[in-house]
Amino acid sequence: MTDFLGNRSIRERLQQLTAVGRLHSCMLFEGPTGIGKATTATWVAMLANCEKREAGGHPCGQCWSCRQIPKGQHPDIIRVGLDPAKKAPIISVGQSRDLISQLTVKPFHAKHRFVIIDPADAMTPEAANALLKTFEDPPAQTHFVLISSAPVSLLLTVRSRSQRVRFAPVPQQDLSAWLETRGIEHAAEVARLAEGRPGHALEMNLEGADDWRKSRDAFLDALALDASGRFRYAETLCKGDRAKWIHKVEQTLDAVSGLLRDALACDASGPVLYNDDRLDVVQDWSERLGPSGVARISMAIADARERLHRFVNGRLVMDALLGQLVHTLNHGHNRASV
Repeated sequence: MTDFLGNRSIRERLQQLTAVGRLHSCMLFEGPTGIGKATTATWVAMLANCEKREAGGHPCGQCWSCRQIPKGQHPDIIRVGLDPAKKAPIISVGQSRDLISQLTVKPFHAKHRFVIIDPADAMTPEAANALLKTFEDPPAQTHFVLISSAPVSLLLTVRSRSQRVRFAPVPQQDLSAWLETRGIEHAAEVARLAEGRPGHALEMNLEGADDWRKSRDAFLDALALDASGRFRYAETLCKGDRAKWIHKVEQTLDAVSGLLRDALACDASGPVLYNDDRLDVVQDWSERLGPSGVARISMAIADARERLHRFVNGRLVMDALLGQLVHTLNHGHNRASV
């Protein structure tokens, strides 16, 4: 649990707060998926409960707590994820009530009990409201860590009760070097496509990079279709079980974001980083969109991600994004009217 990359200042601050007993009772770890939020949550639970840690030191990794926590076998480190009894990917009010009941019992072993809720943005409003009082006034020596890649989806009342800890992407050069030490082929390319997310980068390989390009090219092909063709593409992309298509949709959104970044860089005579194999598209988008058009579509992608996190129909989300991009591209030369 010491193999971290990036966000060193966050861990140093957590270390300092733990050493002086001032760790906040409810922390919101926010940032892109795969950036190390869940790993850091486990690490801080180890840090607070290590039986051999010296003041200001790291978890020893050898004591009973340090061995059990990473395996998910410590009775006082409670993890709350999606409700397996529900078809929808949610954290339900029933889970919240069970958790509240569980917290009435004193910890079995830990000096500091931790509740890690991941993904916290999957909490229904009823589930979040049921926990508000506990977030604000938890049992003694109990800490909540809420993990979210879409904190805007959380209730404002939850955010206001939390200490927000924002995780930043890892610099591409650092990520590439880190991947090379792990024997990842095409480390520089994987690091570029992963956009500063170590966890995401480890999941990728050359095949993953090819999948990314296929998602990008399928989206570009759909742009050339008429409205009914674009709708059929969105319908096919989001067909069936949400758990099976959501990764593909997020990969597609990442790919479109990469095209927009390259178009903006090209407009400013900068280097093309993500799509050097599709310079035709990058240059076309740069000319037709300009900075204002890129900003408009970037906002549309952010809105699409938020709507997906709110479980809006994926087909409708992607069809709307395609329509907006087509409109913006077609009116790009008259940017004042877009």
